[in-house]
Amino acid sequence: MKKLFLIRFSVAAFFCLLCVLPALAANIKIKGAVKDKLSKEPLIGATIRLLGTQAGAVTDMNGNFELNGVGVLEGMYDIEIKYVGYKTEVRRKVRVENGNLVILNLEMETDAQELSDVVVVAKKNRENENMALLEQQKAVIAVQSVSVKELSRKGVSDAEGAVTKVAGISKQDGVKNVFVRGLGDRYNTTTFNGFPVPSEDPEYKNISLDFFGTDLIQSVGVNKAFTAGNGGDVGGANIDISSKELVGNGYISASVSAGVNTQTLSSDFFQPDGVNLLGFANRTEPSTDVWGFKNKLDPSAQNFQMDRSYNIAGGKKFYVGRQRDALSFFATVGHSVDYRYTDEIIRNTNTGGTIYKDLNGHKSTTNISQLALANVDYDMHNRHHLSYNFMMVHSNVQSVGNYEGKDATFSDDYGNLGMTRRQQVNDNLLLVNQIMTNWGLTDRLSVDAGASYNMVRGYEPDRRINQITRNETGYGLVGGNTQFRTFSSLTENDLNLRAGVVYRLKDDWEEISRLRFGYTGRIINDDFKQTEYNMITLNGPSFTSVDDISLDDFYSAAHFNDRFTLDNAVDKYAVKKNIHSVYAEAVYQFTRHWVVNLGLKYDNVDMTVDYNVDKGNSKGKNNIRKNYFLPSLNMRYSLNDKNALRLGLSKTYTLPQSKEISPYRYVGVNFKSQGNANLKPSDNYNIDLKWDFNLTSTELISVTAFYKMIKNPISRIETPSAGGFLSYENVADQATVAGIELEMRKKIFSRPTANNGMNRLTAGLNGSYIYTNAKVNASDIAATDTDGSQLEGAAPWIANFDLSHTYVSAGYSFTNTLVFGYVGEKVYTIGTQGFQDVMEEGVATLDFVSQAKLGKHIALTLKARNLLNPSYQLSRKANGSGQKVILGDYKKGINVSLGVSCTF
Repeated sequence: MKKLFLIRFSVAAFFCLLCVLPALAANIKIKGAVKDKLSKEPLIGATIRLLGTQAGAVTDMNGNFELNGVGVLEGMYDIEIKYVGYKTEVRRKVRVENGNLVILNLEMETDAQELSDVVVVAKKNRENENMALLEQQKAVIAVQSVSVKELSRKGVSDAEGAVTKVAGISKQDGVKNVFVRGLGDRYNTTTFNGFPVPSEDPEYKNISLDFFGTDLIQSVGVNKAFTAGNGGDVGGANIDISSKELVGNGYISASVSAGVNTQTLSSDFFQPDGVNLLGFANRTEPSTDVWGFKNKLDPSAQNFQMDRSYNIAGGKKFYVGRQRDALSFFATVGHSVDYRYTDEIIRNTNTGGTIYKDLNGHKSTTNISQLALANVDYDMHNRHHLSYNFMMVHSNVQSVGNYEGKDATFSDDYGNLGMTRRQQVNDNLLLVNQIMTNWGLTDRLSVDAGASYNMVRGYEPDRRINQITRNETGYGLVGGNTQFRTFSSLTENDLNLRAGVVYRLKDDWEEISRLRFGYTGRIINDDFKQTEYNMITLNGPSFTSVDDISLDDFYSAAHFNDRFTLDNAVDKYAVKKNIHSVYAEAVYQFTRHWVVNLGLKYDNVDMTVDYNVDKGNSKGKNNIRKNYFLPSLNMRYSLNDKNALRLGLSKTYTLPQSKEISPYRYVGVNFKSQGNANLKPSDNYNIDLKWDFNLTSTELISVTAFYKMIKNPISRIETPSAGGFLSYENVADQATVAGIELEMRKKIFSRPTANNGMNRLTAGLNGSYIYTNAKVNASDIAATDTDGSQLEGAAPWIANFDLSHTYVSAGYSFTNTLVFGYVGEKVYTIGTQGFQDVMEEGVATLDFVSQAKLGKHIALTLKARNLLNPSYQLSRKANGSGQKVILGDYKKGINVSLGVSCTF
């Protein structure tokens, strides 16, 4: 009987418990925000977990989170907050009750040790300035990284602007890409998520960095020291752009901005015919036996030019399966239109300084672009990672320039006076597809692999050049080969492959020791074609002034073969470049202070250029086939927790650009340029020594000394010719590049305010002195250039300074930043055979950026850029008298814009 009673009692108690448990279960709500303890920046993508349950959350774009624990029992819980690169925080014994909202405002401290312990797939939010600085602090080699938060604070709009804020990097105006430590486009490489990307322009090796707007960027890394895992065809730096990806659980944002340039407001602004509202150009070419041009020769006038941009972005994270594997999607699309107007001076001289070209120009430029980026990312068990990236960038730059004055092209009988009208459209499209995977096979062994396929379509359709000369009745068309319409296209297909194995070695310190072996391959096929149509005038019209010129009335089907004829010349070249590489790399931490990275890379280079140039009556094939063994040694010695020394030694090489070894001729406004089939690759020997003093996790003093010896350096030179002719040469047996760089980031004051806010003033400074010298061959040197020349584009003095004030209180934040930059005088083109160097004068710039965040969802940005509005000048001294002659002079105007963004 007693046994039966116990059984009945147990069953009753069990059913009572089943009834009571749902009553004890609670609908838990925990809200809050996670910030960096020192900077008070919101931390995006931090994970919050209710220990002992399945409840968790991830912070959003504003560092906010909301944790809903449906079915979680009431009681006391520990709450864990984790974020890569930060010390894990645990909030002990937090009481959670049914229906009661718990609010937690959390702050986290950076942890360099935590960063080094991340294995395989743990993700760092590189949008954060502190994370970028922490990565720089922990790296074995000397690297610099600029986060998108820093770009936003400084008002930078693209990757080009980003890297010019880094010590030792400058921009030569009129040249698309940057100079790193005095070394230009051919000496640098650009990668996107670690994969090379090709140039959209046959004049350049690297893709134009202004393609990559900040809407696409998570961070920009600048690697000036080299390891075996880097590309070998580099002498200045590898610039790696990391694309945006979803951070947090999900969001959607939209932004719009509008602005003006002070020089476009009252200008007579013109646009060439043949470009639609989205910037896609009509590329239809005619037949030579009929008049079949689709675009007009006379440009159209526009009255009001307002810069504008639109962007929408968003993503969502899902959790799949019992392990809650993360599957995330992110996409962004944007459209922008910018206008620029410049008044220009264009001159050229002979070696004695006599001016034979003296033009005053007015140039109207319109830039229309669209971008799209998509990312799919899958993390399996937090050990295996698979991602796909797609990017599309379309950029159209159209310009109309009218240049009036004196030129040898115009009639001798009327003082060589006349006008040149140049209309140009560059219509470029880049498509990028990338797939990457990383598998953590064990705690020590991981493999990674990836492939990237890039397609570039670069068009310069219907470049129109017309020469109008003074005559007895006013003005008329110049005869001979002076009226051109040119169509060119570049088609490039670029396949990149990589695979690697990493084995993590045991050490007694930071567990960063490892062995790495891998393969990279790059297979490029380029096809370039240019057709130049020469409109030969037989019986041209007359105009009373340059203002009443109407070319479409004359150049028409009605007058074809009667008053003018058409001739054409075709230039072509095709490039096949295959680079296959294998490398081995070892990193070992011998002591708590001493880490060594040792590597060896083997590159097999096979480059063939097949050219057929009508105008130069030149046809042939060039081959570069070389094997390179490239050693590298990088060491970091940590004097203590705040001081570290880094040494880098390496050998690299530089290949000539495709266009530089093909005798294809490009006609510019002031100069013509033509390739040189006899160019040889350069060999680069690099030494870097860097000292870092990390005052705090957000403050830094850094000094770097570097030296490079370049064998057979390649440079652009000027050769004696009536039209101002540029070419490319191995200008010396060797060149020297050396210098010192300084970087400082300092918090002037930081004080807490009410409502968990902050009042902070910070300053940043970087500067460099760069010495370059090439002993130009004795037969080519300028008359007074016996000691050698600086390298093309090498600015000896570069400085950047920013002062930023931030005030945060009660969900509102205000940041005001002043950004100053200075680039000293530098060589634009090396003068040879009697010519002095063409120099680009020094330039100082000043920008102001103000940002206001109004609660969680709305942000405003005011930008005032180029406030000093300096003159951009080219000059050259005359032989004998030493008189400086200004060859080019213009100002860009001040840009003012206001933008608003909404995030949910």
